[in-house]
Amino acid sequence: MKKFHICFYISLFFISACSDFKGNEDDVEASLSSTSSSNTSNDDSDTSISYKHLYGVAFGNNTFIAVGQNGVMRYSSDNGSSWDNVTSGTTRHLYETAFGNDTFISVGQRGTIRQSQDNGSTWNSGTWSESSNLNGVAHGNNTFVALGTRFIRSTDNGSNWNTISTTSLVDVAFGNSTFVGCGANGAIYSSVDNGSSWTSRTSGATGFDLKGLTFGNNQFFALGQSGKLIKSTNNGTSWSNVDSQVSNYLNSIAFGNNKFVGVGSRTVIVSSDNGSNFTQTLDNTTFQDVTFGNGIFVAVGSREIIYTSTDGDTWTKVHP
Repeated sequence: MKKFHICFYISLFFISACSDFKGNEDDVEASLSSTSSSNTSNDDSDTSISYKHLYGVAFGNNTFIAVGQNGVMRYSSDNGSSWDNVTSGTTRHLYETAFGNDTFISVGQRGTIRQSQDNGSTWNSGTWSESSNLNGVAHGNNTFVALGTRFIRSTDNGSNWNTISTTSLVDVAFGNSTFVGCGANGAIYSSVDNGSSWTSRTSGATGFDLKGLTFGNNQFFALGQSGKLIKSTNNGTSWSNVDSQVSNYLNSIAFGNNKFVGVGSRTVIVSSDNGSNFTQTLDNTTFQDVTFGNGIFVAVGSREIIYTSTDGDTWTKVHP
């Protein structure tokens, strides 16, 4: 997601591998989270860790797909109860995955794009002429949009991709015929023409890195650094602050079962009143991403931890 100096975070990375992010200070965990998600490292050779970090998760066709470090990929076809290995076809880090038109797309380090049209069983390469890191991907209106230091889009289910413009964002979501992207220093962009052009918006979150987005009940929510949480009720045009009730780094947010669930550094926050109020429900586990499908929230994190929940309040560890 975010970009930082490599040398400092290499040492932090090895701390995370040993600690599963537990017992560290919030700022250390936030830095580890940011490094994991933002692809600052170009080292594809780290294959010594038994369990890799998971950075992204998505649902489609009764299948959950989780992706992460060194191309690790896990899938579940039993509503998140059990998880099996998938060969992604790459050893580069995969930072996010999305589903649409019976297709999963996973994106990551050095412009890596992987495409599956058989519920994640096999994966092929998407064609893009550049090699910039891609941090987020979403689907809407028969279009996949991915972003990082570029806005790129595909209208053929991820087989071929075109660069639209240069930017620096970390996540993207789709709703009400609008794509919205977020990034460092409160950056928000929106597109109402299937990603063909983008407009910068005033988020009111200057000074805060925004790391995750979702859409639900006609609202976009974005969250990130120091518990920052903002929402838009007019398709990303304007934004207002919401009290997240935490100061932890927030990494991702999802909507399902009429609830918004946000996850981050040793925290889970939940709203059951359409995002007006949030409460903290878990304070001892760090998650990188969360998604919803078939009545289940699935959250993923360091060393391949995967948890499931039906309500965002009570969580069950299902992997490893």
